[in-house]
Amino acid sequence: MAPLDPKRSGWILQVTLLSLVLGMLLAAALKTQQSVRSSSGIPTTRFSGLAQALLDEKEKNKLLRDEITDLRAKIDKYEQARGKETTEAKLLTEELQWVKLLAGLISVEGKGVEVMLQDYPGAIPADTPAVFRDDYIIHDMDIRDIVNELFANGTEAISISDRDTEQRIIASTAIRCVGGSLQINHVDMASPFTITAIGPPNTLEAGLKMPNGILDNWRPIEGLASQMVKIKRKDHVVVPAYSGNTSSLFLYAGPLNSERKR
Repeated sequence: MAPLDPKRSGWILQVTLLSLVLGMLLAAALKTQQSVRSSSGIPTTRFSGLAQALLDEKEKNKLLRDEITDLRAKIDKYEQARGKETTEAKLLTEELQWVKLLAGLISVEGKGVEVMLQDYPGAIPADTPAVFRDDYIIHDMDIRDIVNELFANGTEAISISDRDTEQRIIASTAIRCVGGSLQINHVDMASPFTITAIGPPNTLEAGLKMPNGILDNWRPIEGLASQMVKIKRKDHVVVPAYSGNTSSLFLYAGPLNSERKR
């Protein structure tokens, strides 16, 4: 039997070691995948499966929001029916409707504006410095700035919508980025956005377009505002009621008890 070539045996040893390492890595990857699947409750870690799971969750959330809206409509009917019984009950019902209006719990309509916000349409220019590349994307602070400016100029009701959902802005609304997602009322939303505001149309538009205002200082790169922001005055817009769960809005705060005053 011919002696084993040292060069050849060294090559075989290397391949054997690499095969063992590869096998260990594959086993670890499979174990990690199974662990993630079992701990998260997600039936799959494939991209297509995750995408479908996300769509299913969005659909469930939409159905729950619709259910809340339907239940509130039924409550309104019961309250109105009860309010017809006596003058006192009618006054209480009217007062309750006014409080709901202030809290954003009923849909409203009137004149106003629509502000369309979108990421820069098209590819970011190749020569754009890295420090300015985020300027081509709509951020949470952009929406907050416009909402604050609209309120400062007489807006009485505001909602923000994307392709999937519409969120009413109320006192407890948070507008923020969480990871790579933009959330409004803790609901994931994505560009393009439409901000619908009820108020004096001319004043609202002028507030956004005033010299040295939001649009004048939209971005350091000239011309981005005209590509990313569009404003339309409207004779009639509708802002829906807040569709979230109101029972968890005030877990720590409550009315001040006058008996506790010193």
